[in-house]
Amino acid sequence: MVKLIDPEPINLSMPLELPSVTALMPAYNYAGYVGRAIQSVLDQDYPPHLLRLVVVDDGSTDDTAAVISRFVTSHPGRVTLIQQPNSGPSAAINRALAQADGDLVAVIDADDIWLPDKTRRQAEVLRDDASLGMVFCDMRVIDQDERTVRPSQVGEIGTFPRRAFAALLCQNVATQSSIMIRRSLAKQLPPEIPYSDWWFALCAAERTEVAYLRDQLALYREHGSNLTSGVSGQSAVREHRKEIAFQLWAIRHLDLTTLAPREVLQVWRGVEEHARRAVAAAGSLFLELAQIGEDDRAAAEDLAAAAEALLQDGDLPAACVTLLVARAFDPFRPELGETLEETVRRAEWEATLRDPLEGARDQVILADAEDLLADESLLAEYASIVSGRHDISLAIDATRMPVGEASCELTMLVERCGLADSEDVDLIAVVGELDPSQRRSMVRRATPLSELLASAIRR
Repeated sequence: MVKLIDPEPINLSMPLELPSVTALMPAYNYAGYVGRAIQSVLDQDYPPHLLRLVVVDDGSTDDTAAVISRFVTSHPGRVTLIQQPNSGPSAAINRALAQADGDLVAVIDADDIWLPDKTRRQAEVLRDDASLGMVFCDMRVIDQDERTVRPSQVGEIGTFPRRAFAALLCQNVATQSSIMIRRSLAKQLPPEIPYSDWWFALCAAERTEVAYLRDQLALYREHGSNLTSGVSGQSAVREHRKEIAFQLWAIRHLDLTTLAPREVLQVWRGVEEHARRAVAAAGSLFLELAQIGEDDRAAAEDLAAAAEALLQDGDLPAACVTLLVARAFDPFRPELGETLEETVRRAEWEATLRDPLEGARDQVILADAEDLLADESLLAEYASIVSGRHDISLAIDATRMPVGEASCELTMLVERCGLADSEDVDLIAVVGELDPSQRRSMVRRATPLSELLASAIRR
């Protein structure tokens, strides 16, 4: 299993002035529409020197290149034309992205239209909020003659979360001509990916927050050659299978460690929803929804074993993610689904338990209360080691003692060692019964006192 993880930190802060924007436009046999699309970019209420358009003609056989060339001539430096043999829309986007030099990148299809304030509205949002990596908007749906077909392309999507990684893994709602993303986040599309908009949305949501502007800031042109939504029969089956294939690829390859257990389940149910729609469109349960090979099944087996080890170690969130990836390699193993559901339920229950180290400082040392009471020099030696430190806590495990006895005995111990008023020595008494998961969590986070003392002796 290969994860596409970019460990480099990203700086999303921007200067107060408006950022530069590169618009990317793939074009193929759209001579009748591309001029209107280009003009809508040039007509943006945005400083012309900060907005540049890169158009990639993907081997058109009509007059698309000639139409674009007229804009290149009339707007030198603002419109760039790149011509290549027909390689598909993803390759065209990659070619355009490679030429982008703006702080921000926006995409517009050659048959769509930006309304005049789109660029400014979105660029200002990204400039003013460094936590955001991408912003997208709603679009009005028009026909080939620019008559309104539907007032909203997205429809009612409710409250869209800023932490949108799980939601976007379930379904793409950020359509191509609606998005603007920081160029530092916009990665080249892998060859397996047919959706540049979905890909860019996940690139942003994987590492940053995402904002949705409900206003219709662009026009989505719906015509015979680009119809994908609202189709039925075998056309719908084909679209849902493409979506399932992308989702399985994304789960296998992207870094899912930020997903909470409930989000893990949400993501898989998103895959199942596309499968349900495909079956409904086909009118038959006898439908191959995904192609799974022997290598995929072997990977799922290895991941299931890794998840079991994580369960034994008590790391339920990591086990949930690992089981999700296992399902993506072999979605036809029902026992993986059952284990995932149970693990998510357990993880959510454990999340309701109190943290036994709540309030502790960044570094935690763990000692047994009975050991400290039997040898008071251990506490005195610890105090001498951490003198002057304000980033360390000593957690005293008194869970095997009656609560009242533990409180009394430990209070007197601290007073005898002269630590009652010490600002350096931060002490936490862990009393009462602990769930096994709480104990595992405490032990994982803390360093045993014996290790700290032994390390001090070696120094």
